Amino acid sequence: MKRLAEAGYNERLFEGGFRRRFHLARFEWVRGALRRAGAACRSVLELGCFDGRAISYLPGRPVEYLGLDANWEDGLSIARERYRDDAGFEFRQCDTPTDLLRLCSGRRFDTALCLETLEHVPPEFVGGYLRALSDVVTGHLVITVPNEKGPVFLGKYLVKRACGDVAAYKKREILAAALGRMTAVERNEHKGFDYEWVVGETMSCFRVLEVSGYPLRHLPKGLNFGIGILARAAGAMHPHPEATPAPHRARPCGTTG
Repeated sequence: MKRLAEAGYNERLFEGGFRRRFHLARFEWVRGALRRAGAACRSVLELGCFDGRAISYLPGRPVEYLGLDANWEDGLSIARERYRDDAGFEFRQCDTPTDLLRLCSGRRFDTALCLETLEHVPPEFVGGYLRALSDVVTGHLVITVPNEKGPVFLGKYLVKRACGDVAAYKKREILAAALGRMTAVERNEHKGFDYEWVVGETMSCFRVLEVSGYPLRHLPKGLNFGIGILARAAGAMHPHPEATPAPHRARPCGTTG
C-alpha cells in the first residue's frame, strides 16, 4: 500500500473510505449551493481545477469552461484528455493573479469556482486572486476551504499524527489552533489557515450570501471539516434567498491568521 505522501492526488483524496467521502462532500456542497442560488453556469471559470472533476457536479453542462491550475501534479493533462471532445472547454496553467487576468482578458463568466485551493496559495496572492475574479465574474462565486482550527483541527491533527502525515507544529501552536487563535500559528499551506480570514477577503470583493460547513451543512461551521462560501458579484441583482453575510471584517490583503 502506498503512503499518502507518495500517492497521486486522486489516489490520496478519492480512493476508498472516509477520506473519499469527505473530499467528495465539497462537490456535493457546491452542487447544492449553485442550485440554491439559481446560478446560470453557462460560462464557468474554475481556479484550481486540477483534472476538471467539478464539471460533473455543476447543475448543467456549461457552454464555456475555463479551468486554471498551477499544474503541480499534471492534472491539466488529465483534464485535457478527459474533455478533449468538448470544444468549449479549455485548461490552462495559472500561477499568479496576473496570469488569471491575462488568460481571461476580454472574457466574462457567469459562475466561478475555487475549491480547496486558497489554502495552498501564498497568503499575499489570495486578495489578488479574489480581486481578479471580481473583474471577470458577473454572477456567482463558490469557494470551499478546509477548517483548520478549533476542535476539528485537533481531531485532524491527532489522526494525521498517528498516520505520520502531519505538518510540524510547536506545542504552543497546537494549543493556539485548537483555541482558534490563528494569528499565533505560522502559516504553511493547511497549517495556520483560517477560513474566517478568507470569508473577510471575499467580502471585500464580492457580496457573501452564505457561509456554511460540509459535509453537515446544518451543523455549526466550526464542527465541520470544510467550509463553503457562496458569493455574488457586487453589482449583481437579486440576492440569494438564504443570504446570511457573516459579520466579519476583512483584513488587509496579504495578512495571515
